[in-house]
Amino acid sequence: MQMSAGHATQRLADPDAARSGVTEFLAYRLATETFLRGVDLLNQVVGGNISHGMLLNALWCLELSRTVPPQTSLILSDEWNGPMGIHELSRALGVPYSTVYRQLRQLIQRGMAARKTDRTIAISSAFVASEAGMRFRQGSVANSVRLLVGLHRIGFLNGSIAALEGTPSMSAVQEDVLFRSGMETILYCLLLTAKFYDDLVTGLVFKLVATANIKHLTSAPEVISATVTVPDEMRRPVSVYNAARSLHMPYETTRRISKQLLARNVFRLKPNSGLIVPSEVHGQSENTEAQQASFEVLSAGIAQLAHAGLTLEPIR
Repeated sequence: MQMSAGHATQRLADPDAARSGVTEFLAYRLATETFLRGVDLLNQVVGGNISHGMLLNALWCLELSRTVPPQTSLILSDEWNGPMGIHELSRALGVPYSTVYRQLRQLIQRGMAARKTDRTIAISSAFVASEAGMRFRQGSVANSVRLLVGLHRIGFLNGSIAALEGTPSMSAVQEDVLFRSGMETILYCLLLTAKFYDDLVTGLVFKLVATANIKHLTSAPEVISATVTVPDEMRRPVSVYNAARSLHMPYETTRRISKQLLARNVFRLKPNSGLIVPSEVHGQSENTEAQQASFEVLSAGIAQLAHAGLTLEPIR
């Protein structure tokens, strides 16, 4: 069984298994932080509307699938390996046609998307070349590098990270592959979040609170090395205000969703402190299943980097 955001699954009779459990716990923390930073980068570009951000992410993935190897993605399903019209994109995102049509029109008005003469849709080349587009790309590549270096340092990845640390620097081709892998991983996780947590925005609030509760444990693995579950008293609460700021989402939206999750006992409120996701919630089957899928896409993203000559692989 894979861990939830607050679990370290360990067989304590076996020291190697215990160490492996801690490493996996930290790996999931790093990967989830990377996902949330990716969401933050998208939100900054589109002004906090993550639905627009997911559509922009999807259009960029379609462009990268056309220009950057591999020919067939190891991360996304086959439908993402070729051009799409609005109907195809609607099905791939699991979003109603009318919603995609409206959001696409808004992105076109903002100069971020375009409709081609063959009725397919694409990211705007002018946006990609703009200061905002280049800044987003640089931030996304840096986000991926931070994850891979972190995974290597905690012993989750095997292989050389010299290029990632600038000795020597990555080539343009390597950056392209890293950017594509990161963008496809973020899109997959956005789709996964919408699938497992009622809707995308609710899922992001859940993930933010769950990861903020245990962020302080990433630098102290010895704290969890002798436990199967992170107890609630070790979780640090986060306020609705700070959750909204971290996600670049409106405070009222975050507060409304938090109230709904409190009513469903998904969140627990610690008086004068903030919100936590209690340990029993992390053990629920849907969270375990989402964890499993998250680790699978992480492995696929790492495998795709071989097309950039970055031979990294998870240590099992």
